[in-house]
Amino acid sequence: MSNGLKASKISNNLINAHSKFLQEQLMEAQQSLFFARSVKEIKFLQNRIDYLKRILKEINKRKS
Repeated sequence: MSNGLKASKISNNLINAHSKFLQEQLMEAQQSLFFARSVKEIKFLQNRIDYLKRILKEINKRKS
């Protein structure tokens, strides 16, 4: 395997792992939203959810 293909494969693996991590973080934030105890915590979680969705959308756009 040439260095270019090897680097591309490693890069794809890292992107996939990062995407999976962000998806897990998104799921965790969405679940935490149901147990939030203050308006401040709800706003924080909503902002985090929006941010994670935006980043995942950007990653998926680049993959295609």
